[in-house]
Amino acid sequence: MAYAGGAGVSKTKRCLDGTRTEILTEIVSWINSPEESVPRILWLHGQAGRGKSAIAHTVALWLRDAGGFGSCFCFARDRQAERREEKIFTTIARDLADRDAAFRRALADVLAKDHSLKTTSDVMLQWEKLILEPLSKM
Repeated sequence: MAYAGGAGVSKTKRCLDGTRTEILTEIVSWINSPEESVPRILWLHGQAGRGKSAIAHTVALWLRDAGGFGSCFCFARDRQAERREEKIFTTIARDLADRDAAFRRALADVLAKDHSLKTTSDVMLQWEKLILEPLSKM
């Protein structure tokens, strides 16, 4: 399956110690919330240069170190020629499969039924089949 190299988590891109503590605390609280009504996906967005990538890398590193289940995908303007947006859900699915055996088995079942999911540019289909379906089976 296609994988967007360099789109994942990096220690060199995390927040400096002691910075952005308010937003980081808010995100960690959201992650740890036991409420079923709380969304399980965070879409971090904003103007360029506002620290979104640093926040994402910091949270992803914390989650990984805590043994959590998740993935981090960052876009970069300097890598637009690689068409990484078409690889977002294949990359996330592979990351999740690397972190959890149950997800890996569920993903393998989905892909065994439809090999074209590995290469389609239909991101909505990838979202439904490579992320939602395996998660619903876990």
